[in-house]
Amino acid sequence: MPHKGNGFRPHLIRVQGLVAVLLIAVLAQAVYSFSTTGNFQVLGRTSDIQTFDLLTDTNKEREAKNLGDLQLNDQLSQAAFLKAQDMFKNDYWAHTSPTGVEPWKWFGDAGYNYSVAGENLAKNYPNADATVQAWMNSPSHRENILNGKYVDVGFAIVDGTLQGRATTLVVAYYGAPVTFAAVQGTAAPATFSTPALQGSNPTEFFGTALQSLSPVTVAILGILAIIAIVGVAAHHYRNNLPKTWKKSWKLHHGMYTFVGTLMLGALIIVATGGGSI
Repeated sequence: MPHKGNGFRPHLIRVQGLVAVLLIAVLAQAVYSFSTTGNFQVLGRTSDIQTFDLLTDTNKEREAKNLGDLQLNDQLSQAAFLKAQDMFKNDYWAHTSPTGVEPWKWFGDAGYNYSVAGENLAKNYPNADATVQAWMNSPSHRENILNGKYVDVGFAIVDGTLQGRATTLVVAYYGAPVTFAAVQGTAAPATFSTPALQGSNPTEFFGTALQSLSPVTVAILGILAIIAIVGVAAHHYRNNLPKTWKKSWKLHHGMYTFVGTLMLGALIIVATGGGSI
C-alpha cells in the first residue's frame, strides 16, 4: 500500500509489479489448461467434464431431496450425442434446430420410447460440478434434475466449433420409458421438458460466465481485485507524489491502473468464461 517508504508508489502497480503479475497469470492459466485438457491455452475455454462426474453430481442433488438415483442409459446417451452433433453441424444454440427439429426426434432415433422426458443443455463450463450447479441455479433446469418421474439419464460431452468459437457442449437427456410408467400405473401421454436457455442478454451472460470460471481464473481475478484496490489507494495519496508528477499524467496513475484492471478482468471473464445453459 502507499506509504512514505515506497514514495507513495506501491511496487505492485509499478511497471515491474504489473509485468510480474501478468506473467504469473499467463503461466498459471497455461499450466491449468495443460493439466486439464493437455493443451496450452491462456485466453481459451478449457473443460474437463466426465460423464461419471455428471451422473454422480446429479444423483447427489436428487438424494438430497430423497429422490431415487438416475441410471445411466446408453440409448439416452446416444440421443444426447446425436443432438450435440446436430447443434455443431447446423451451428445453433437452442432446444429446437433452425430447421424446426425438436429434441424428442433424437429419442426416437436412439430407440428410447419415453412417457416423460427432458433436455438440459450447457456449454463451456470447466467441470461437471460447475455444470450441474449452473443447472441447479436455474429453476427450470433444476426441475429436470429433480423430477421424480425420471429414472434414466444420458449425457453427451462433445467439443467443436459453435458460432465461430471453440465450444464444449453438454447435453443431458432425462426420461422414463413407457413400459416403466405402465408398470407404475402412471402411463400418460408423452411429455417433454425443455428449460428456457439463459445467457442471451448481458446480465445473464456475465452471470453464467462467472459460474463457468475455472479455479485458477477466479484466483487471477482475485489478484486483479487487489491491484485495483491498491490503485485506488495510490490515487488517494496522489498529493504526496513528487512535484514533477503533479503536472503529468502520472499523477492519476493509480486511477488509470484501477480502470485498466477492471477492463482486463472483464476481458478475462469473457474469454475464459462464456458458460451458458
